[in-house]
Amino acid sequence: MYVTKNSILSLKGVLLLVKMKITPNFRALEMFFRRVLPVITCLINLSFGVYAQAVTDTINLSSVEIVGSISPVRFAIKKSAVDLAPLPDIGVLLRSSPGVSGIRKGGSAVDPVIRGFRFSQLAVVAGNGIKVEGGCPNRMDPVTSHFESDDIESVEIIKGPYSFTLGPSLGGLVRLKLYKPSPYDNFQVHAKFRTSVSSNPAGYNQYVRINGGSQRVYFGISGSYKSFGDYRDGNGTRVSAAFSKFNYGAALGFIPRENHEVILSLYRNYGRDIRYPALPMDEIVDNTTIVSADYHVKFMGGIIRKLDVSFYNSDVYHEMDNRFRPAYSQVVAPYKGLMQAVAKVDAANTGGRFEAHLVTGNHELRAGADLEAAGKSGGRVTTMIMNMNGIETTSVKNTNLWKNARLLNSGLFGEYSLQLKKLKFVASARLDYNVASSRDTLRLLKNEQVYFDETRSDYVNFSANAGISKQIGQNITLSIFAGRGMRSPDLTERFIKYLVVGYDNYDYLGNPKLLPEKNYQTDVILNVNTIKAGKLTLSGYYSMVQDFISGVILPASVTTPKTMGAPGVKQFMNTGNAWFTGFEATYLTPEYKGFNADIAASFTYGIHEKTIRNYFENGQVIGTQQIRDDAMQEIAPFEVRTVLNYTFYHRKMQASFSSRFVAAQRHVSLSYYESATPGFVLINLAYDYKFNKTVHMAAGIQNLLNKPYYEHLNRRIVGTTDKLPEPGRNFYLNLIIVI
Repeated sequence: MYVTKNSILSLKGVLLLVKMKITPNFRALEMFFRRVLPVITCLINLSFGVYAQAVTDTINLSSVEIVGSISPVRFAIKKSAVDLAPLPDIGVLLRSSPGVSGIRKGGSAVDPVIRGFRFSQLAVVAGNGIKVEGGCPNRMDPVTSHFESDDIESVEIIKGPYSFTLGPSLGGLVRLKLYKPSPYDNFQVHAKFRTSVSSNPAGYNQYVRINGGSQRVYFGISGSYKSFGDYRDGNGTRVSAAFSKFNYGAALGFIPRENHEVILSLYRNYGRDIRYPALPMDEIVDNTTIVSADYHVKFMGGIIRKLDVSFYNSDVYHEMDNRFRPAYSQVVAPYKGLMQAVAKVDAANTGGRFEAHLVTGNHELRAGADLEAAGKSGGRVTTMIMNMNGIETTSVKNTNLWKNARLLNSGLFGEYSLQLKKLKFVASARLDYNVASSRDTLRLLKNEQVYFDETRSDYVNFSANAGISKQIGQNITLSIFAGRGMRSPDLTERFIKYLVVGYDNYDYLGNPKLLPEKNYQTDVILNVNTIKAGKLTLSGYYSMVQDFISGVILPASVTTPKTMGAPGVKQFMNTGNAWFTGFEATYLTPEYKGFNADIAASFTYGIHEKTIRNYFENGQVIGTQQIRDDAMQEIAPFEVRTVLNYTFYHRKMQASFSSRFVAAQRHVSLSYYESATPGFVLINLAYDYKFNKTVHMAAGIQNLLNKPYYEHLNRRIVGTTDKLPEPGRNFYLNLIIVI
């Protein structure tokens, strides 16, 4: 191998990225990628000339694989699926898993929903327990949006309250396993380049990583830039959903002595001018900084096998406004005027955990403790500029979203497993102490009843589960799991003040006196795995949530909305019980002459015990009605996914035909004014070519028939009753080079 001028420019680009200031600008990032991209061409030439070696790896474009583990309700999304998928963010990738859907509000940052559980009902962590507190009250920046998909090695999804080692879990866990550098026998340097382009939305994503080291010290540095424009739906209608993101990261690992490892990492992610047509404002600036330290010790022999200690800190600065909306700069009838709104939020999350892994015979025990401290503070400034009869007036209104809101959660956890010849048993438990406070000055006292006050709340939560798996014969395994998960209300549910944060258009008010939710859930899983017939997995579940947290309408005599257009005020309250039930089924055929098929189906049904609905006439509230057994809002309908793969050319190429059938959703919430949605059928094509160990290419067409459609969980476009549509036909191309 020889060094070229382009290679030198590439190294200069890497150094430029490392030397970026705390808040880099787009000009510096653009300069960096101008210096990096030329080397890709050089590396392609080198790879074809120097690294052209035949490979026999099996390629499978199906993004979800069921893996055996202590918990059979665990799904894994492999790194190959992340690399080859045409995805602007991780939330879209998660929707490919059976039983997982997502809430779309714009072109990126799809918020995951697992079996009807959403938001803080799910535990979303990265690495060895890293947590991020988003800055937007409307969750335009869920946890998954703060990480770049190229920095993720795999994604683990656990459905239900069956994993407590990474924190409290009520309805499920999503774990993003981040890239970590590893040692080498001798000093080496490697690189990975990934470039992807798409037609709808038109845009591109560039990623570069350089890693290397030796037996004692090793490292990894990476950077990426993605820019996508607005997209068009199947009818050709343009949807304002453009966004730009860039990030860089660095990790350093070293081994101070044998079987001891320390890894230090820094990760910075930035978002700029991200449009959300289904929200009242757009994301103008989002700066995320994550630092972490991990210490691992392995023991040879004895009962104690491994000790893990980790610490992290994540900071988010989030700025939103309505500068891309008509009201910001256009005439508002019947007078000339402007309404400019700006919101700025600082959020932080700091924590750490300790875990010991003990083994003796067939017995295993993981036990430890963790701590999480989260905080938010920020407000919104609304400026009204009016011009009537040549006289201009300006009024400014300040709204406090959170004022030094703080939450501290400390926990102890343990997970025990026993492996026998044909029997596997697992049981785990978790004890949490949760306390929250705020310096809010708002006091809402009516008729001797306290609705909101400066109040501290603290809870002791206990979660536990147990499961047993029995092997029946050689090919069948039957598993039964039961668990109880508890989670305390989050900072939004406790302290938010008069903001539209729900599915409906109501102003929401927090409630410092909320009780924790408790989920009692049972899963039954049947696995059949044979060489000739393939692999079949059937799982059914039933869940009952006590003290379910939902919005309850407050009378106008108590309070009135503060947001323009809001029909009333809802306060977060414990509303009794909620039930979820459903199933998932997957079937993977054996390969026959290069062909194999993957089929998955899922269904969830949710009921809310009691809710309250307003009735309107001419836009005015004329009464309320209590509804019993109302449908749970934002539940994805029944769907079936199929993938047909054909592997050929010495197993280096694979062509895939996939389809997705989604039924209409007519079981909708009356209290949330949810509308029924029609079903749809999608067809996609994909092609994958692994030229050699260095060069890998993927191309495809999404929504081949250019079908106009929208997901049931997509939010409504602001100012309309229309759901946010999904993109129409999209052509994409991915190129991955690893040296």
